[in-house]
Amino acid sequence: MGSFVATSMITTLLMVLIVGAVLVFVIVRLARANAGGGGANVGAMADPVPGTFRVTAAAMPSRNALYHMTRITGVVSGEGIAPTAVQYSGLIRTSLWPSPGKQLPVIVDRADPRKFAIQWDQAGTNEASALGQAEALAAAMRAKQDGDGA
Repeated sequence: MGSFVATSMITTLLMVLIVGAVLVFVIVRLARANAGGGGANVGAMADPVPGTFRVTAAAMPSRNALYHMTRITGVVSGEGIAPTAVQYSGLIRTSLWPSPGKQLPVIVDRADPRKFAIQWDQAGTNEASALGQAEALAAAMRAKQDGDGA
């Protein structure tokens, strides 16, 4: 009886470990698939060029999440490309979560601007972006003070 219980517990533990490993594998694959992509594979683009994606709206992430599925709406543009309204859907790191007005670097297909890949590795974190905006605001306020005092 004791060996049956031990075997049953080991089998259950192995099943839990296997299911956990599969879930981790799937999550990592999804994250990697979306890490450099905004909905298109750069290699499949007819005429890829660097561009920008100006965010107009982004669904909010779940509280305390590291990654979250989202839909981001905005406008892509680039050299030789008329500004085009687009949407991105995918899994992204919440530290990179864009707010309306943020510009994200993309590779966009000049032949079809609806095909683009967000360059998340070049996007910068929200913390760095917020600090950059604060520094720009502080510089503008100092310049205004210097102009008023002169």
